[in-house]
Amino acid sequence: MNKKVSLISLGCAKNLVDSENVLALLGEKNFIITDSWKSSDIVIINTCAFIKEAVEESLSVIKEVSENKENKKIVVCGCLVQRFRENVFKLGNIDGIVGTGDPEKVFEVVKNLKDGKKLKKIDDNTFFTEKLYPRLITTFPYAYLKIAEGCDNRCSYCLIPYLRGRQRSKKIPDILKEAEDLLNLGIKELVIIAQDTGNYGTDLKDGTDIKKLLREIVKIGFKWIRIMYTHPAHLDDGVIELVAENKNICKYLDIPLQHSHPEILKKMGRPVVDYHRIIEKIREKIENVRLRTTFMVGFPGEKENHFNHLVKFLKEIKFDRCGFFKYSREKGTPAYDFPDQVCKEEKQQRFEKLVEVQRKISREKLKKMVGDIYEVLVEGKEGKFYAGRTEYDAPEIDGIVYISGKNLKIGNFYKVKITSSSDYDLYGKKVK
Repeated sequence: MNKKVSLISLGCAKNLVDSENVLALLGEKNFIITDSWKSSDIVIINTCAFIKEAVEESLSVIKEVSENKENKKIVVCGCLVQRFRENVFKLGNIDGIVGTGDPEKVFEVVKNLKDGKKLKKIDDNTFFTEKLYPRLITTFPYAYLKIAEGCDNRCSYCLIPYLRGRQRSKKIPDILKEAEDLLNLGIKELVIIAQDTGNYGTDLKDGTDIKKLLREIVKIGFKWIRIMYTHPAHLDDGVIELVAENKNICKYLDIPLQHSHPEILKKMGRPVVDYHRIIEKIREKIENVRLRTTFMVGFPGEKENHFNHLVKFLKEIKFDRCGFFKYSREKGTPAYDFPDQVCKEEKQQRFEKLVEVQRKISREKLKKMVGDIYEVLVEGKEGKFYAGRTEYDAPEIDGIVYISGKNLKIGNFYKVKITSSSDYDLYGKKVK
């Protein structure tokens, strides 16, 4: 009898692509894929371990599944395994563990599960293969396209290079083949991801870069192409011009800045540059562009004057979309041993203040969209409303457009007149 397999994917979109590869490999070998882990024979948990909150989420899921194991087999894979290795077996009644980077290793463990035998596949270095794997897309009508694995940046707070290894870029022909396959599956929005998309290709040392890749991808035929995770040190004028000139590249840039004060940026190992000028240039060159960023609060040594600098910067720049997180002290990173660690309560207060500042900015920006008409990609239905996004919102992390109307099809684009707004979302009706 064919066994039922479920997969719980935690963490970022890069992890989700790995999960989709694993599901496709299992499906090809006649495993039955189910979205209910409680009714499956084998449960795979693809984990994240970037910061404490991610570790805690992974531990919570492992605990819940392990406590309801019954006759199931449990396989844990991903960053938590790469970080804690065989110690992961101590977290629950687990049958197999696999590190990061290669979906086929997960499949091999699942295929060879036997009663009473614990399996493990963990390399000292994160493994990486140039082999092209099939994918079972779980995000229709959009899909993520991972163009590189690992990271060459050495931010003092970040574990990613230790968990995922150095940057290894995929070759352009392989990326284009995957993109064409996604288009043929009916995907309407292609979301380009890597740890640092702007740095794509530099490790290949053959002249490959993100601009060459984008020039080829725009020819394929996607209506929307979205670029995520662009490190500010690697966002050059050529990329900005490509976004400005190509109608099928979303007028949206995600530029994780992490802070604004030069002293904190230097300690973080981030570029100390004039962010005001960078933002000004982007807004000058790309008409109606929307900008997203992320900021960290409570980094070691962040004093009141540093934080006030960040608040002032946020109020001046008025980002369209913004994410915030509290510094997480992680063993193995240089910042773990930095002096002047900020206490938990202070981090929380600063976090809440930034969220409130951005909430007001977002509310005012969305109010200005009321009365205008936008093209919206419909993704699902929530109650009496259809739910979709404009090109100015990335999936899963940004706002939603709630549409009143009948017989809208998921995966179709519609003209929508915005009738009202909230702090982060829009409401509208389909225009005939």
